[in-house]
Amino acid sequence: MGELFVNGPLPAGFSEQFAQAVGQATGVDAGQVKFAGSENVEQGVVRIAFKAPAAVVTEVENEAADSNSKLASGNLHSFLVAKAAAAPAPAAAGTPVQQESGEATPVQEKGIDIDTSMPYGDLEPFGREDTAQELTEGSVTESNEMVDQLERAEVAEEKRAVFRALTRLRGAAITSFDGVARSQTGNIDEYNKIHKWRKTHPLHHLADEESDVSKWAFPSNADLLQWAVQIK
Repeated sequence: MGELFVNGPLPAGFSEQFAQAVGQATGVDAGQVKFAGSENVEQGVVRIAFKAPAAVVTEVENEAADSNSKLASGNLHSFLVAKAAAAPAPAAAGTPVQQESGEATPVQEKGIDIDTSMPYGDLEPFGREDTAQELTEGSVTESNEMVDQLERAEVAEEKRAVFRALTRLRGAAITSFDGVARSQTGNIDEYNKIHKWRKTHPLHHLADEESDVSKWAFPSNADLLQWAVQIK
């Protein structure tokens, strides 16, 4: 991580302009130079932070302090070299700024009420498109899973409630059916007790007809009795 103090305010496309200028001045690929952010230190002075290979960071800071360097004389000339009529703008942390006239203007010793150590310099800068896309996709995925889980919970509750209702209905139906069956069986038994077929259809038993033994077994006109009387 490197830091520079430049003249402000910064234009909208300063990050790309800075990467291209560093690439042209140091010969490094502009893609390896990452603009990490900026912060207004005082009126007309902006502190910028960037990320690049260690050798490139050192070279950029050294060239930023030299108004005749390739970096200061390029596209960043208006940001690194203080104007003669303007207030002095420091170029690198702790280094004097060279004016166009060639005279060195010391950096104003003014305390900064912010932490410039950047303890989290190893983190990726905020605002990256791929990070935003990843977070967006993660949010969409988690939201979909939440809705699916709610749907599964609703289906499970509906199945439980319907199964319970059908079970109660089955019990009530079975109870009603058993009651109808018992009532019908009782009706059959009651009818059988009241209505006797023999009462409406009398039977003529042979035993009843032949119960008078004296008439058919020992009739008065039997031959044996007549013969006994004659003997007497």
